[in-house]
Amino acid sequence: MQRIEAGYLRGRSLLTLPRGVPGLRPTGARVRGAIFDTLRDAVEGARVLDLFAGSGALAIEALSRGAREVTLLEIDPRVVRHLRRQLAALGLEDRSNVVRTDARAWLHAGCGARAPYDLVFVDPPFAMPEVFGPLAQDLCERGWLGPGAWVVCERERSRGKSPVVDWPPALTLERSRDYGQARLELLCHRTTPGDST
Repeated sequence: MQRIEAGYLRGRSLLTLPRGVPGLRPTGARVRGAIFDTLRDAVEGARVLDLFAGSGALAIEALSRGAREVTLLEIDPRVVRHLRRQLAALGLEDRSNVVRTDARAWLHAGCGARAPYDLVFVDPPFAMPEVFGPLAQDLCERGWLGPGAWVVCERERSRGKSPVVDWPPALTLERSRDYGQARLELLCHRTTPGDST
C-alpha cells in the first residue's frame, strides 16, 4: 500500500488502484522521495500538472508538501474515477482538477491554461518512450511552463544505453539518476536558452 511520504498528509494511505489497467505503474516511495528532496522549495505554492496521473501519488505528494493546486490528466475512465475518490478521501477536491483526456491532445488544445505551470510530471507507461521529446516540445512552445519551472520525467532504464531524448533548448537537464528499472530526469525551464533562472 502506498503512503504519502511528507507534508501535512504524511503517513496517510492511498487507495488501492484498480486492477487490470495496462501500463499502470505507480512511482515508488524511493523515487518520490528523491524527486521531492531535490525540488524542496520549488513545490511550495506551485501550480502542478501531472500528464499521466495514474495513482496520483506524485500530485498528492506535491499537495501535501504545499503545492497550491494540481491538474491530473488520465485517459483510463477507471483510473479517473479512482483519482476522484482518492482526492475526495483526502479532502483535496478544492485544490485539484482531474481531467479524462490524452495528454498530448490536451496540451495541443490549450485547455484551461489560466497561467503557466511551475512543476510538471511526465511519467507515462514504460511502453511509451517516444512521447518525452514531443511532450517537452509542446510544454515549451505552447506556453505551459513558467520561468524556472521544473519538468520531472520518469522513464524505463534500458539494460543497454537508454535512448537519448532530444530535449528542447529551453529545458536544461539538471539531474539524471537511475532507480532500479526507472531513470529519473529533472529538467529546468529557462525563458531563453542559457538563462540562469
